[in-house]
Amino acid sequence: MTAENYILATLAGFLVGWIANAMSKSRFSFPINLFVAIFGAILLNFFVQTSEKLDDHFFSILMVSLVGSSVLLGFFHLTRMLERR
Repeated sequence: MTAENYILATLAGFLVGWIANAMSKSRFSFPINLFVAIFGAILLNFFVQTSEKLDDHFFSILMVSLVGSSVLLGFFHLTRMLERR
């Protein structure tokens, strides 16, 4: 993965984390949402790029980043909801 791909994945993760924070309405979860979303975006991009399943194009990196950050944030919030019960 090139530096541009990491920057794009980070920006996509930041956007998804910011939207998740706006939806969760918790003032303390902003850094946690950002970290989890950025980590998910970078992690899935790393795995997809090392397995050479997708090309190194802008939209493929963006879509993988959005999916990775959304899925990891979904799992994170699901486990937090189950933990509170």
